[in-house]
Amino acid sequence: MKCSMCERKAIYFNGKAYLCKEHFIEYFESKVLDTIKKYELIKEGDRIGVGVSGGKDSTSLLYFLNKYKDYLGIEVIGIHIDEGIEGYRNILTEFLLDLAKKFDWKIKIYRFKDYFDYNLDDYVKRIKKLKPCTICGVFRRWLMWKASMDLELNKFATAHNLNDEVQTILMNMIENNRKDFAKEGPKVGIIEEGFITRIKPFYFIKEKETLIYSIINGINPPWAECKYIFGEIRDDLRRWLYKIESEYPGFHENFIKESLDIVFKAKKDFPKVKINKCKLCGYPTSREICRACEIKNYLN
Repeated sequence: MKCSMCERKAIYFNGKAYLCKEHFIEYFESKVLDTIKKYELIKEGDRIGVGVSGGKDSTSLLYFLNKYKDYLGIEVIGIHIDEGIEGYRNILTEFLLDLAKKFDWKIKIYRFKDYFDYNLDDYVKRIKKLKPCTICGVFRRWLMWKASMDLELNKFATAHNLNDEVQTILMNMIENNRKDFAKEGPKVGIIEEGFITRIKPFYFIKEKETLIYSIINGINPPWAECKYIFGEIRDDLRRWLYKIESEYPGFHENFIKESLDIVFKAKKDFPKVKINKCKLCGYPTSREICRACEIKNYLN
């Protein structure tokens, strides 16, 4: 097929038009910039940390924000968290560092082992009562906070895409998790005290669109998937939703549009939570000792 905008060969159909390489980039970047503007995700002078795993989504976001940093008037620093998952993280870390040299990106690495004494693989072997994703999520959030303090960031951007967000909303519905449901949306958070604003510029971008964007821009990463995701509810939902989208094109976009009103109402109605500082590390928490310190101390 030919591009609907010109005579060049089309590489993608967005549901409305066929797009060539050049017009796909224009479509993709305009969509992200519109999300940033509509939801006031970024303002001039922001110092933004980008959570970058080395996968297609996060490297695409780091590429995009570096490309537009002068236009937006911002500073961008990639924050790479190394959990220590053998056969997965080491592959993506090496790829990311090579990419950073190629594009002259600023990258700061935070490792589980440096702050929590052990890698995630070690924790999984020793703590059987907690799921790997639970441990990883707690430590990852702590390191995002730590990076924000160390580097004096005022925004933290993650590359969660449309597919990710539909999965998360459904998970919170299934588990009746009102608190985490209220954390959804392009601008994250219901508790601002002690935390910086977290933003998701790719909120309305499909996963396959970030894949195409990464390939076009020469940042297509090696295939590597976390071994701990298999058997988790998110993995089951992801597979089911791929099937739904193939049978009912546009499902993800329609679902997120209908869900946002509920998300914003949940944010507005969520009760205020008193925030303390963890007695051991200073992390903002509603407990005396934060969850990260609890897990670390439990193992030790």
